[in-house]
Amino acid sequence: MKKITTTIIGCMALTAFAYAQEKKPFVLNGKVTDQPNGKLYLMYEDVTGNRNFDSVVLKNGRFTVRGEIVGPAVTYIRSGRGDDSPALVVLMPGSQQFTAAENKLSLGRMSGNNANAGVWELQQEKALIQQKHQSRLDSLRNEKNHDAAAAIRERLAPFFEENDQADYHYFRKYPTSALTAYMLRYHVADLPLDTLQQYYDKLGAATQHSGFAKYIADELNSLRHGSPGAVAADFTAKDIQGNSLSLSQYKGRYVLLDFWASWCVPCRKGNPHLKELYARYQSKGWEIIGISDDDRNEKAWKTAVAKDDLPWKHVLRGLDMSRLEDNPNDISLKYGIHSLPTKILIDPKGVIIGRYGSEGDELDKKLKAIYGE
Repeated sequence: MKKITTTIIGCMALTAFAYAQEKKPFVLNGKVTDQPNGKLYLMYEDVTGNRNFDSVVLKNGRFTVRGEIVGPAVTYIRSGRGDDSPALVVLMPGSQQFTAAENKLSLGRMSGNNANAGVWELQQEKALIQQKHQSRLDSLRNEKNHDAAAAIRERLAPFFEENDQADYHYFRKYPTSALTAYMLRYHVADLPLDTLQQYYDKLGAATQHSGFAKYIADELNSLRHGSPGAVAADFTAKDIQGNSLSLSQYKGRYVLLDFWASWCVPCRKGNPHLKELYARYQSKGWEIIGISDDDRNEKAWKTAVAKDDLPWKHVLRGLDMSRLEDNPNDISLKYGIHSLPTKILIDPKGVIIGRYGSEGDELDKKLKAIYGE
């Protein structure tokens, strides 16, 4: 399953969020053994979404960082070398200490606040996962002819899956942690709606008032609008021939919204099977609308439709990079789409009755049940 680049949470700043607390000063004193000199780079984001970048010079292996934050701030500490994994810690207002070895920065420890329970264990678990898959990672890094990003991710699926499971283990053990709310945003595209809701509910009132959790609440609301039981949101867009197309035109028929893109490897791999289904059920009144995430490359979209010989109607999602979060014409936003492919099945009354990814044969079973096969 391919996550959509424009909705990767870690690459987007949170919208302004009114938080009751004011900024308070913090002091971070650090020590890196076996590295008397050099530079470290910090990125810290507090619970209102304020993101700050800083750099510090090591003197005799020590450094001090001062600043202001609102509540807990998730912090990455990196060395100047690009191949090093960063340290992950949680800053709090007040004074605290960070200690690490020069060649194991990611396994550094924070002391002086109570917000880092379990963080070192999480980093240690991920270091072991990294070590387990290092040869594969090095092999891909050294290849002269790199595959497309989606293809590389597919080849590294076990690595990513194990890292995800490490995060979920942390979420279950430390459900009210600010770090849980922070990292949960990265898993919106991976988790079923019910599971995401359960994690959110267990955050507790204090953490739910953070900007990290506010984003999750907004995404839960968006996902509900695109999940079974919800009335499908209407939309109007220009199809690939330049004609106006509205979802409301299809009322009275079963229709599948196929969210895909020309650059999505799993989407393209699934097209032959989707064509088989269309040939089988289109004469019985079933229709498909392809909704492509190719707004910034219409040529690639049209080429992919022609090359894969896709016979149904096609529109672009309506992406506007200047309005990523409040664009009323963005069809993907209306349905809470965070990964491709995603397929949404709508009944003749306009109610969503199925939401499917690239795995499994749930859509096939549903269509057989509808048409009595």
